[in-house]
Amino acid sequence: MNNKNNVSISNLVSTVFLIGYFPLRGGGSWAALVCLIYFIFSKYLLVDIFEISMNSFFIFNLITLLVYLPLGIFTINRTITKDNPDPHHVVFDEWVGMFLPMIFIDFNFIALLLSFFIFRFFDIFKPFPINLFEKLPKAYGVLGDDVIAGIFTLACVLVIQIFYTFPSL
Repeated sequence: MNNKNNVSISNLVSTVFLIGYFPLRGGGSWAALVCLIYFIFSKYLLVDIFEISMNSFFIFNLITLLVYLPLGIFTINRTITKDNPDPHHVVFDEWVGMFLPMIFIDFNFIALLLSFFIFRFFDIFKPFPINLFEKLPKAYGVLGDDVIAGIFTLACVLVIQIFYTFPSL
């Protein structure tokens, strides 16, 4: 289950459609970046082209996040092994961690880009208490630290937005 030749549904989801196997290092950064691009694209598609309201867009993304959590637990548990409990190719956790703050902050390119860099900082360095969550068993640990990093990212961006209004682009 751990190699890209075995393309199961769980492997596709946990590697974010094989992004985790990208030949350059930093699969988690690539997954978070693709998540950012996906989010921006989906906003323009759904809100600007199909003209759904921003409230409907928020609800759609909130429901999506609520689906991502059990989906991530299920697929990551089917992808990890006892010998490799947090393989580098499993990047769905970074996708979820990046997705979380984006749905709650103002839709602004600078704020979204800032959330990417803050999330990657928290995910890479795992300051306390984020580091405690990666010690949870199986997929809860793989996903848990990224969810908490996403929550910390959200808090940081919201505080920054209190003191600084990002220009619209």
